[in-house]
This record gives sequence, structure tokens and C-alpha cells, in this order.
Amino acid sequence: MNAPRASRVFLTVLTVGVLVLSSCGGAAAPTATTAVATAAIASAAPAMLLTPANSVPQPFVWVKASAAFPAGLEVMVMEGDPSKAVAFTQRLKFPDGYVLPPHQHPIEEHVTVIQGTFVVGMGTSGKRETAIEMPTGSFILIPALTQHYVFAKGVTITQVHGIGPSGIAYVNPADDPRK
Repeated sequence: MNAPRASRVFLTVLTVGVLVLSSCGGAAAPTATTAVATAAIASAAPAMLLTPANSVPQPFVWVKASAAFPAGLEVMVMEGDPSKAVAFTQRLKFPDGYVLPPHQHPIEEHVTVIQGTFVVGMGTSGKRETAIEMPTGSFILIPALTQHYVFAKGVTITQVHGIGPSGIAYVNPADDPRK
């Protein structure tokens, strides 16, 4: 076994052992060492994407979002096609300070916050002070045709899944970057 693989195996076994002991009431509780070991494992290999569409794991590839969104948003479609009547999963990467004005989608959106703080408000005001901060790990269900708006606090990544076809319609046509 080569050295980098042996280190990952050791760290995996160490982390699992500590987690098992701590969850069973053992003396070992998660510590800074556990966090370091877990971080080392997480950073040992980049995240990959494996779906029935590809037989070999693929690296995540971010691309510039369509012209329907204000500049700066990046997207990665993980499975399906949001423009077709099929299930899809995609991730959106918002730069810090990104603003998505009041808008709606024709479909129900299931949103999970992967990184950062997704700040979402319901309705048409577009006011930051009436929006709710949803930190990493949060889940938001936005029903079809619900008017809402978004701010990003820090670089924010969300994972959105639904059944297409999706789209975006801005409450104020002047906010639509396609015009």
C-alpha cells in the first residue's frame, strides 16, 4: 500500500473509531484531533460526480450561469436537465454579496445550503432586512410560483433539485438581465 493511501486509511479508521466510541458513550469524545483527521480525509481527494450518465467518476465543473441570472453566478448541473420535464439536481455558487432580485419559478424548488449563508426573503420587497439567513446545512422548500429574492452572505453554494422544466420570471421586468 502506498504512503498517501495508507495515511488516508489510517485517518479513516481513526475517525470512525473515535466517532463510534463517542456515540456509544465511550471515553473518547470528538476533539480537535478528530476535526483535523476528518478535514485531512475530506481534503485528501476532490469531490467527484458519479451518475448513470457517466460510468467513471467525473470532477465537478462550474460554468457561468445563463444570461437569465445577474452576472457572477456559477452553476453545475449534476444530473438531469433543468430545461426539460425530468428530475434534475444542480448546484449554484453565489459570490459574496450576490443579489437575485424578486422572482419566481414555475416549479417547486428543494434547496439545501452546502456552504455559506443563503439569505432568502419571500414576497416582492427585495429588502435584506426582511429576509431570513439560512446557514450551511439548512433546507428550504420553495413552492412553484412563490415570489422570493436572494442574497449571499459569503461565497454560498446551494444544491437545488426538482422536476423541470424550470425557468425564472422576475417580478420587475427591469430586473431581468436578458432585457
